[in-house]
Amino acid sequence: MDFLRKLTAPGLQVTGYGQGVIHFKCAKTLKPNAEIEGQASLPGGVRCDLTVLVQAALAGEYVGKVMGPPQSISLLEKIFLPGPGASKEQMFYKPNEDDMTRHARTYAVHSREFPNFKGATAELSRAGALVMLIGPLEAGKAISLQLELDEVATVPVEAVVEWCTQRDQKTWIASLHFKPLEPQHDAALGNFLESLKNRAPGHRSTLT
Repeated sequence: MDFLRKLTAPGLQVTGYGQGVIHFKCAKTLKPNAEIEGQASLPGGVRCDLTVLVQAALAGEYVGKVMGPPQSISLLEKIFLPGPGASKEQMFYKPNEDDMTRHARTYAVHSREFPNFKGATAELSRAGALVMLIGPLEAGKAISLQLELDEVATVPVEAVVEWCTQRDQKTWIASLHFKPLEPQHDAALGNFLESLKNRAPGHRSTLT
């Protein structure tokens, strides 16, 4: 990005990244499907140029697909994604300003509306999830699904597809917004997410 464009480029405060999808805040109002070039602020005071295709505005921040440049994508991966030497348990929980739990271990999700009837979580909260699929879903579609959170916890969920984008030739990422859960199911999901915060490396879930 040249000097003059840097002066007018919007500032992007990056709060999360995974599977090519970025969560960020911006003082400017951004429209869906707009491709923007901005100056990104990453944790630890790191800054970089970033090109983002805006997909949606959610809970006071934006969600977008990272388009480049390659060196900035490498920085995002180094900062937000766990290294290959980290254990699965160490990769489970990373505190965020919202209640989203980003994890490296995936959890199965089953639905009749999914391509091949199944998917896997990339991010998860009590309000929704990012799910990896082998085919696309239509934005706005209402779906019923089953979250397999642990060996002993399966939670039925009614959800709406907020957006779906293609990650590569074989993978799509869909953002799901959960409708209000039944009290017992909401409690099970909340307890599960809380257990990820407190679970020491190598320990099994404390859910019963």
